[in-house]
Amino acid sequence: MKRTPLIRKTPLVARQQFVARTVVTTALKAKKRLRQSRSTGKPTKGQAERIDRLKRGECVCCWINRQQGRPTAYFGGCDAHHLLSGGRRRGHGYTIAGCPWHHRGVKPYDGMTDAQATEHFGPSLAHGSKPFHAIYGTDDELLALQEQLLASEVSP
Repeated sequence: MKRTPLIRKTPLVARQQFVARTVVTTALKAKKRLRQSRSTGKPTKGQAERIDRLKRGECVCCWINRQQGRPTAYFGGCDAHHLLSGGRRRGHGYTIAGCPWHHRGVKPYDGMTDAQATEHFGPSLAHGSKPFHAIYGTDDELLALQEQLLASEVSP
């Protein structure tokens, strides 16, 4: 069997151009990835007013605790907790008021352990969503309660 050398019909692309092209392509993909972050963008004027009302009001979880005769961890100032769906924010219209304990797990008193705070004020969302939702309900139930409280002008 006679072997002949392969003859290329098209010239090879210079390696430097290939490397440059891949660098540009990966940079464009990275830029697109940044745009798909968890941020929901800037809120509209109505959404910003709603969030301000939430931050001035009472935590929804503390409101539930008060209705059931349990102590509340609320001492002024709430966070606006954006509800999630599949690990992504649902939008600025899907926010509930949460005090620092129920939202971020910041203990109301110095020297208090997480177990003591959980026993007195209920579970924190920062320490696990399953125990939190077992006590206070699903995200949709909390959102419905928050909307009801905002509509009735009761301090949530």
